[in-house]
Amino acid sequence: MELRQLKYFLTIADKRSIVGAANALYISRQAVSKAISQLESELGVDLFVRDSNGAFLTPAGIMFYDRVRNSVMELENIRHEMQNYGSKYHQTIRIAFAAGTVRLYEDQLLEYISTHKNTDIAYSECPQKECFQLLQEHKADLAICTEDLQNDLLSTEEILQSPFGIMMRSTGEPLSCNIISCDDLQGRPLAGLSDGNTAAFVKKYGLRLQYSGCDFYRLFCLTSSGRCAMIIPRVLFPQKWPGLRWFSLDHSDPWRLYRIFLKSLEKNTLYRTAIDDLQNQVLKYDNIHSFI
Repeated sequence: MELRQLKYFLTIADKRSIVGAANALYISRQAVSKAISQLESELGVDLFVRDSNGAFLTPAGIMFYDRVRNSVMELENIRHEMQNYGSKYHQTIRIAFAAGTVRLYEDQLLEYISTHKNTDIAYSECPQKECFQLLQEHKADLAICTEDLQNDLLSTEEILQSPFGIMMRSTGEPLSCNIISCDDLQGRPLAGLSDGNTAAFVKKYGLRLQYSGCDFYRLFCLTSSGRCAMIIPRVLFPQKWPGLRWFSLDHSDPWRLYRIFLKSLEKNTLYRTAIDDLQNQVLKYDNIHSFI
């Protein structure tokens, strides 16, 4: 028993004519007759009395009609809903990026958004402390930060390590060397990101930041103009900026990037699937290792 046969059966019953059903279904009369004959043979009963005036339900056909009609309608509704699922339903994922990290993932995010029509991704860049606050207040589902969180509500996974170094103008600098000692930075105007890793590094080696903030473009411009050198993890070094070079700092600790997401038990299964899909396809280390 096939859905196609049941639809033919219901149409004949409603039209009281095989020819009328064939016209309504846009198929041949022979195809309709053959399908109904096969259905009657399978059930072992005659569903219609056929004469020159049309086709009419037998007592068995009337009972079958009452049992089948609602089931076929429900199956059709399910099929229609599934076909239109992508255009009717949108799952929203909110991502908070700590300042400076969005550039690592934006290409992958935009590609993901363009290929997943039923998932809306709203992402923003803000100071790291605000990322933590957004997670705690359930205003973000995912956060990309440069520090770990010691909190039972959050799950963390390290996905990237990159050494700290110094970015400076190439002109007039000793281009033959690749490593600069932290002692060489004493008294030099320095710039750096306003994040915990940079702050810890500067404090550890007794350095002082003359310029700090979350605006990468501003800090790069200051460095490019020769006003300062910038402490920056290698993964964030702007390869396309002319006149700039990155030097490794000896004894430098790695810059750590963590993926952090909120464990929300009230979220639905589709939400969790979308989060997992994002983590697997967008935020994997394999997708960004080329930056190192």
